[in-house]
Amino acid sequence: MCPKLSRRLILGFAIFAAVFFFALLRFHPLLALGVLFLSHMLVLFPTLVANCQWWGPVVTSFETPRREIWLTIDDGPDPVHTPRMLELLARFEAKATFFTIGQKAADFPAEIERIRQAGHDIANHTFSHPSGNFWALPSGRIAAEIDRHPVRSSLFRAPAGLKNFFVHPVLVRREMRLVGWTVRGLDTVSRDPEAVAKRIRRGFKPGAIVLLHEGHRTAHAPDFHPRCLELTLTILAQEGYRCVLPAPEQLRPRAGEK
Repeated sequence: MCPKLSRRLILGFAIFAAVFFFALLRFHPLLALGVLFLSHMLVLFPTLVANCQWWGPVVTSFETPRREIWLTIDDGPDPVHTPRMLELLARFEAKATFFTIGQKAADFPAEIERIRQAGHDIANHTFSHPSGNFWALPSGRIAAEIDRHPVRSSLFRAPAGLKNFFVHPVLVRREMRLVGWTVRGLDTVSRDPEAVAKRIRRGFKPGAIVLLHEGHRTAHAPDFHPRCLELTLTILAQEGYRCVLPAPEQLRPRAGEK
């Protein structure tokens, strides 16, 4: 279903459910509550399920006839991890897009410049990374989180991939695309770098978007995220894959997502 149509249907049903609830609550309370519950679930599902397309298009892959993947690294820059990530990328002749947190970009401008000088891309991952409540923010707060980022980009990734129905209109006005992923290693919760790399191996294919992180556990496990990246790059190289930066025209939404 076209996201624009599904968006209208969900919001229309939510309005209908509210009216229906108050009209029938006195006479058929269970039916009224059931319809209201269903409308809430229809709103929460595309909000809380990462990569769901119901509110609007989410880029989850790119078009390529070759064995290429798009490597994305979230939550930097970081003075501990970024230099090591860049060294690994250079060793494997790989390119990546760093979805950076605006506050960190402002705090560590030297790391931003390192990323640029190495030929990688820098994208918007909000200013403060409010992963706990971004999905519930109003339009103005979402716009502020995007606009306060010091690096201009046409690409945006929501914290944890969660987005409400305000996000796409904000992005459309800024001519930005919402980017998800094809496969992620769950490296923010796993403690085993090999398990992270194996999880990614099971999910990548030509045109896949791979998600990894930096900037976590720098105090007690500073080697973890670089090791996840190293193992992932090793597997990709063994399988004959290249990490590339896709052109904008390769990031077309799927059929019906206009």
